[in-house]
Formats: sequence, C-alpha cells, structure tokens
Amino acid sequence: MVRSLNQVDRRDALGYPGHSMGTEPIHVVIVMVTAASQDEADKIADQVVRSRLAACASTIPTVRSTYWWEGKVMNDQEALLLIKTTSDKFNSLEEAIRKIHSYKVPEIMTIPVSNGFPPYLEWVLRETS
Repeated sequence: MVRSLNQVDRRDALGYPGHSMGTEPIHVVIVMVTAASQDEADKIADQVVRSRLAACASTIPTVRSTYWWEGKVMNDQEALLLIKTTSDKFNSLEEAIRKIHSYKVPEIMTIPVSNGFPPYLEWVLRETS
C-alpha cells in the first residue's frame, strides 16, 4: 500500500508499533525563520538541533527582505533558516526560537511537507523523537 506522508505517523516511520504517539499523525514540516544576522541564525540553529526540536537547520546566510514595519517599507539583509522538524515539535520550537530571537515579531512559519524521500523523512522523525 502506498501512502502519502500525511498518512504516515511516527510509529510507522520508525518501524516499531509499540511507540504510540496517539491517533494524530505526525507530519514532517519545514519551519522558515529569518534572523537579523548569521550569528543569530547560528545560535538558533544550534539550540533547536541540540535540544532535538529539529533534525536539521539549514541557513541561507544572505537574503534581502522587503516588508512593512511600523508604517515604513523596510529593506534589510537577513539570514534565512530552513528548519526540518515535525508538527508535534512546533510549539516548543517556536518558544525556543522566541527566547533567542532579537525581533519583536520574528518570522516563524511552518510549511507542510507533502512528499519526500522516505528515508530522509524517517530520519527527521527519528532525530526529533
């Protein structure tokens, strides 16, 4: 039977049915976070991976962001984090990021992963359990 990622729960992906996570399936997600600097991005990446809130955090060191802030259009250089984790870790991940982040309103957005290389998705599930 071929199943989409949305039908795979942590128990199935890890291959041991005794590990119950309830009835809700666990989804792999990518969390996008912009940071004021590479240094701040590195601190966030290190913290969320070491605490097992994420399996991996990739940093794109330089992006240009144009946005509204306090009535003005801003144009700033930032670092972009792509954090690979699971849906059940998001609340704790968000809390950890907000403790480190310098922005009043940091960009912390989840992108669901609808499909992917199964061994990689299983690795993300394993490393965040």
